[in-house]
Amino acid sequence: MARTIYEILQDTGLPVRYSHFTAPQDPPFLVYTGNGQDQFDADNTTIWRRNTYQVEYYFKTKDEDAETAIEDVLLANGWLFDKSDDTFIESDGVFVIYYTLQ
Repeated sequence: MARTIYEILQDTGLPVRYSHFTAPQDPPFLVYTGNGQDQFDADNTTIWRRNTYQVEYYFKTKDEDAETAIEDVLLANGWLFDKSDDTFIESDGVFVIYYTLQ
């Protein structure tokens, strides 16, 4: 059986939740949400489909090893992704990187 995105992201060793944490969380941590579905249709039928996700990596200090760990886990489990720039969220005093999984 295929592993869930939650199980995959747990392999990073970072705290991870769907959508949000219910209590304040100190960075670094991961949050993911559903981002629709990719599918391939032919001959009036769906040949394959796959849910897509957005993964958000929140951090205060740049840690390229953590980014590499996230990316390696995703790639090892067959996920292609687009990675955003580091974006500073001034109101929270944290950075975020968005990974759009395909």
